[in-house]
Amino acid sequence: MSVKKPNDDLFGRLNLTRRSFLKRTAAGGAVVAAGGLVELKTSKEAQAFAYEPYPRDDQLETVVTSCAHNCGSRHMLVAHKWKDVIVRLSTDDGRYQRGGYFGKDNNEEPQLRACLRGRSYRQRLYSAERLLYPMIRVGERGEGKFKRASWDEALGLVAQKMVQIKNTYGPTALLDQSYAGASYGVLHKSDQIEGLLGRFLGMFGSRTSSWSVPSYQGTTTSSRWTFGTIQDGNEDDTFAHSKLMIMWGWNPAYTFHGGNTFMYMRMAKQRGCRFVLVDPQYTDSAAAYDAWWIPIKPNTDAAMMAGMAHYIFVNDLQDQAFIDKFCMGMDAGTMPDWAAKTPNGTENFKDYILGKYDGQPKTPEWAEGICGVPAKDIKKLADMYATTKPAALKASWAPGRNAYGEQYSR
Repeated sequence: MSVKKPNDDLFGRLNLTRRSFLKRTAAGGAVVAAGGLVELKTSKEAQAFAYEPYPRDDQLETVVTSCAHNCGSRHMLVAHKWKDVIVRLSTDDGRYQRGGYFGKDNNEEPQLRACLRGRSYRQRLYSAERLLYPMIRVGERGEGKFKRASWDEALGLVAQKMVQIKNTYGPTALLDQSYAGASYGVLHKSDQIEGLLGRFLGMFGSRTSSWSVPSYQGTTTSSRWTFGTIQDGNEDDTFAHSKLMIMWGWNPAYTFHGGNTFMYMRMAKQRGCRFVLVDPQYTDSAAAYDAWWIPIKPNTDAAMMAGMAHYIFVNDLQDQAFIDKFCMGMDAGTMPDWAAKTPNGTENFKDYILGKYDGQPKTPEWAEGICGVPAKDIKKLADMYATTKPAALKASWAPGRNAYGEQYSR
């Protein structure tokens, strides 16, 4: 007995198949997006999503390449082409590595699997909203009116405006904010502030720039304050040996760093590692790793961390030998000689947490009133983190993209 689906009647009345529906909507979407100003060719875009009949694998040409997204991982992408159209994308499954060294899916020879964003690049390539050539605004700002321009015209306009701004307001009036994101400009680090474009603008006569790209300004700023460099933390391969992993604002199902993060996390899970997610929303990662979800109010992460630190200090759970050997500024005994003196001595992190300077101990109960996480859960997580050896805390960049977000990162 067949089961009738809710849309069967509708598709029957319209005489639509699934593929014809996809083909028509792809073409229709392109016409709508064109807005009357630009005419886009939609046949290739539509065909890329709805072939009739769908070509067999033995009819497809295979091209091995890598993902050009600016996460830096450069995972393997395998393009399966029909003539000059990419029909689908796949990733490393052990068949495409030259010499057969990688791709066996083990600790020594991991597969370079692309994430879901990388595997979906075909949608971006054939999107009706993709810009294929320069566009110059012809209406008022926000009106949405543009005209097509040649590269010479567009580059000439940009050069003219740059010279005009520099001559009128000075070179610092040029804001060099960010040009990373999903940039394909990977040649000579052209998608990085300190790379090709940054060098060009510097030679033009200086410009106003930021600490870093918006993705991780809070992390970069706080890391420089704390360590004197932007390098901090362990490599992700240590995840494989962790018995506890706290994903703080981190959703590795969508965003991860390093070519084999998933493999190391899978190894940890297979070895019995327990996962915890601190995040306002329940994510796919929490489901995948069966994580204990601790919902928290946005932009209150530093308060919860302070509450955890208070519990650890008052219960003497910190690794004091490690602190004495490797840390500076953690407590009164690790302050450098050059630290500024105050009526209360040299201010340090532990005494701040205990309330010595402002009269407010940063207790789990105090933190609960700010972050909304019950004090008992703050204490439980602090105890787990302090007593589980080894444990990992992966602090994502997302909570740092707020006012005072650098305090979370610190």
